[in-house]
Amino acid sequence: MTIKIKDKAYTDEDIIKCLVTCEKVISKNAYLEKKWEHYQLFGIGDYSAAEQYKEIRIEWMGYREKLRALLLNSYSMKEIIQKTKACTDKATQKIVKEIISLIE
Repeated sequence: MTIKIKDKAYTDEDIIKCLVTCEKVISKNAYLEKKWEHYQLFGIGDYSAAEQYKEIRIEWMGYREKLRALLLNSYSMKEIIQKTKACTDKATQKIVKEIISLIE
């Protein structure tokens, strides 16, 4: 199935690949957030080194929800998650951000 966003067409597979990218970015930043949670950045006060990773993780979690919403007309949330886990390809972060900017 094709999803049209502001004169651009994307297949379900394209959106799934974007979801795979989101999962990778979220996972990586969750790991880094945990790793650096006890380190403080000098000169910034109470800002821990983990905060930057948390902000990125939360941003990408928002992207993931917007992308999933595009597929909810065709699939259940369970099917979307299964398809995302089964997909071996991923989109670039640039493509994900392009699609998100078109949605907003």
